[in-house]
Order: sequence, then C-alpha cells, then structure tokens
Amino acid sequence: MNPKFSLLLFWLILGFSPIIGGLSVNLISPVFLVLLASIMGFVYFLFPIIKNKQFRAIFEKKYILKYFLISNLGNALPFCAMLYALKWTTPANIAILNQVEMLYSLLFCAVFLKEKITLKQLMSSFFIITGATILMFEGRITPHLKGDLIVVFCVWMFQASHILIKKLPREINDNLICATKNFYSIPVLIILLFLFEAKPVFNFNFSLLIVLIYMGIIRYGLSYNLWVYAIRNLELSKTTAVALSFPALTLVLSVIFGYDKFSLFNISGLILTMAGALWLNKLMNKKI
Repeated sequence: MNPKFSLLLFWLILGFSPIIGGLSVNLISPVFLVLLASIMGFVYFLFPIIKNKQFRAIFEKKYILKYFLISNLGNALPFCAMLYALKWTTPANIAILNQVEMLYSLLFCAVFLKEKITLKQLMSSFFIITGATILMFEGRITPHLKGDLIVVFCVWMFQASHILIKKLPREINDNLICATKNFYSIPVLIILLFLFEAKPVFNFNFSLLIVLIYMGIIRYGLSYNLWVYAIRNLELSKTTAVALSFPALTLVLSVIFGYDKFSLFNISGLILTMAGALWLNKLMNKKI
C-alpha cells in the first residue's frame, strides 16, 4: 500500500473520533473504554501474530522496555490524562490544544530523527494549526488553565512514542508493533481503572456497541496499522501535520449528522486547514 494512502485512511478514521466519542458519553467510563479498546485491539492483531509465529516476540527482552514506552506514551497515559483534564477544561479546548503536538513534532523530529524542517513546511503547518484553532474556537475563548496545562504538557508523549517506533529495526513488522502497543497498555490501564473508576459505568445498548466496534477494531486495530505504516515510510513531522488537520473532516461530519452548522468561522478554518494539509501533501510528493 502507498504510505500516503495509508495516511489518508488514518485521517478519515481519526475524523470520526469526536463523533464516536459523543456517543460514548454517559454510556461507559473513559478509562474503562480505553481498556476495552486496548484488549480488542490486541486481539485484532493476535491472529496474524500467531499465524506468523511471532507470539514470543511480544515478550522479547531486547525490546520489551521500548514496547512498554511506546504503548503507554502513545496510548494509556496521554489519553487518560486528557480525560482527567476534562474536569477543568472542555472537549473543544482539548481538541485545540492537541495542535501543540505539531510543535513538539517539529522539535523532536529535528533533534532525534535529523529531519530537515523547511520554511514551507513551517508555513503549511501554521495554516493547519490556525485553521484547526478557528474551527474549534468559533469566536468563543474560554480559558480553563489547569486542564489546558495538563493537555499542553502531555501531548508530547504521542511524539515520543512515534519516534520510538521510527527507531525500531525494520525486521520488526507493523503487526507486532501494533499488538505490543495495545498489550502493554493493559496493565497500566487496569491500575488507572482501580484508582479513578473503581465502579465504572457500562450501559450497554446499540450505541455503545457501535462505540466498542469503532474503538476496538477500527481505531485501536486498523488505524494503528495504517498509522504505524505511514510513519515508518514517511517523514514524521509531515505525517503529524496532515493527521492533525482532522478537525476539518470532523466539522463536515458534524454538519452532516446535525451536530453543527456551517459558519464564517468554521468555513474559514476548514479552508486554512485543508490548504495546509494539501500543501504538505505536495511537499511529500517531492520526497517520494
């Protein structure tokens, strides 16, 4: 598969995340949802792992620490931190502040991966950040300092996890990386569940079934595979910038499903975000 097509599919899946997240409200506790999704995601990758006789490789001592860091920096810790931040801030603010990851990406990729960051790349990334911010603010500025700071200081974990994946030997295939990313999150999530959700909410109905299928199979299964393949074959700073343009897709989906309406603010944000993403895609074409 072309890695750019893999990135596009990942972007499409990511755009549905806020819509699916809205369905989960009052149906299941956040940490419990992440735990179940991680278990389902691990099972998703377990069959190809067993088929290729790689099950023992999950516990290979040489890489076990890296697997643990990848899984918890890229899954359990930042997601639970952002859920915890919701006590003080809003989902909209969290979506805005996720764009800070792009700044971490540019810095980490330049320092640890020796990727050359060009002026055009900085400008296109700025378009995406500005567009996504406009999409989420829509003229409403509501600071919630404590929660916002938690988000700002936790999104670096995603980039640290991605860099560790990039540095793994090529002989470790994508399925194995994705399986361990889910597997080594489970013990930490169980601890977090007992600490913060001793009596988790679980109201099963058709909506929750959709949430579990999306989170466990599509988000923690298929999209993990697509993302790992993309970042192992493209420059991380550019793939991050494209992925973080997902609020543009989320806006369109929100309008289609009746959660939102088009306005001057969100149309402006949509144009800026997509312009930045398309510009970065053009820069990628010159590299491949």
